[in-house]
Amino acid sequence: MRVVPDPRCGRETKHDHAEVLVCLVAGFLAGRTTIRRSLKWCGRNLEELRKHIPLKNGIASPSTASRILSGIDEELFALEFMEWAGEIAGTKGTHLAIDGKALRAAMEKVKGSRSPMVMNAMDVATGLVVAQVPLRDKDCEITAIPELLKLLDISGTTVTTDAVGTQTEVMEQILRQEGHFVLMVKGNQPQSYEEITKYLGEMSEDHKKMQKDKDYKPRHPEMQEKYEEVCFHERNRDRMEHRWYSACPESGILTRTQKEWPFIKTVGLARQVRIPLERDPEGNDITPDVETFLAKGSRRCPKPSRNGDTGKDIQETGMVSDMLLTAEEMGMMKRAHWSVENRLHHVLDDSFREDRSPAKKSRNSLALIRKFAYNILRLAMLSGECSEIMTEAMDDFSDTPALMEKYVFSGIKSLY
Repeated sequence: MRVVPDPRCGRETKHDHAEVLVCLVAGFLAGRTTIRRSLKWCGRNLEELRKHIPLKNGIASPSTASRILSGIDEELFALEFMEWAGEIAGTKGTHLAIDGKALRAAMEKVKGSRSPMVMNAMDVATGLVVAQVPLRDKDCEITAIPELLKLLDISGTTVTTDAVGTQTEVMEQILRQEGHFVLMVKGNQPQSYEEITKYLGEMSEDHKKMQKDKDYKPRHPEMQEKYEEVCFHERNRDRMEHRWYSACPESGILTRTQKEWPFIKTVGLARQVRIPLERDPEGNDITPDVETFLAKGSRRCPKPSRNGDTGKDIQETGMVSDMLLTAEEMGMMKRAHWSVENRLHHVLDDSFREDRSPAKKSRNSLALIRKFAYNILRLAMLSGECSEIMTEAMDDFSDTPALMEKYVFSGIKSLY
């Protein structure tokens, strides 16, 4: 924390800025998810904290902490976070999921204003955040992703993004850094999306017919020889989820591979149908099968929606990669990517209350404070030293001084 300069003027200050930042992290670790509550917790645990840092004038006020967060060099603070995270987890040879997240309560209350955003890069294997870059709005993701990648060592790493990151510049940047990618193709790439759904859809139909009739002649015989698909069916909370992943190592499917995307080696398609569970008055399961649901819907969902980009019940997403992948490998990459929503973004909003924070000038620095705490909690979970439920892990840090001492003040060992 001390590497980042104190943004306050040169006159004598009452509270050391690095100590204030550490106190904020400690408070967020203990489940106090606002500046005021975080500092109050530190005040109640002042003597314990003084075993590790001087705090000669006690705990700073919320206004002092807010001034520090608002004035701090955001870029340098983000780089120091990345260096700290990189020393612990590293980014080489992993799977990085990159996705933007809105800070909704930080939006200016003016007509036409958009929510500010931050772009997060997460190591899928550990759930640790390795980088954060602030954005003005979602449209900035296209240009921000290559800039973020330049700051990371992604040699041998597979990078995944949602459809907004499926850009030639992003692909070329990943390849220049000796990384790999599996990127989504949706409505923002209309020609490629149409080609993927058309050709892989036809090959899927032919695949089923060939299983029933050995003499059936497929429409794309050369491609059909390379085509494969897998399917998964599982119960997830209050619904049944049916997924089909298909892949073909034939770049000729896409017109853009002839000039813009010559490095594409595998094209894939992911289909998903979600069916709400239903029971009769006697408690018997009467959830319809896929064919019935697609044709007639169900009592809970009489008109299943179909939208390639945001559809809730039926989804089709194209995929492209510079690697030769099987249908299962490609599908698992796509599914693993969305852990950035479940393990990070949802946790930041639900456990850290990020979506409710009205901070504006300090929003990006405060988002980093949350991620320092988030990463420390994840590390403690990985080691088995605290609960695997985020809010309960916060309670463990609040009630167990030894945890705070080990993970905040004693230094964290690298996972690699």
